[in-house]
Amino acid sequence: MKAKLITCLLALTAALVSGCSTVEPGHYAGSAPLESLKTAYVVIAPDYDPKIGTNIVEALTRHGVTSQAGPLQEKPKDAAFYVEYEDHWRWDMAMYLYSLDVRFIDNTTGNTIGSGSFRQGAFHDFSNAREKTMAVVDSIYNAK
Repeated sequence: MKAKLITCLLALTAALVSGCSTVEPGHYAGSAPLESLKTAYVVIAPDYDPKIGTNIVEALTRHGVTSQAGPLQEKPKDAAFYVEYEDHWRWDMAMYLYSLDVRFIDNTTGNTIGSGSFRQGAFHDFSNAREKTMAVVDSIYNAK
């Protein structure tokens, strides 16, 4: 009995101490295979961290997509799709990425063709924002 209690307490302590963050499975709803879309524009909105936009450009490059980034008004008409994101940060002795939502939008129709997200749980960790951004973009490409 005592051994079971100690085991349960250790498991509970490990769960409470360890960070809980999740990159949720991505979604893709485009008519053409995502791999066939080779140009993109990442919208850097004034309210969000531009470093996340830079990370998305890097992630797209890893998937063979030529992309640029900047404000929405400068979005080129010839990009196959554009990317919008929302990043939210919190403070706990240091800033940490609390959540990230990424949307791929068809540049012709304006319809969302893909999405992915990252969320911290009740017990957060100090995840590397670049790595989580890469994982979110990868989740959209893996959604097929």
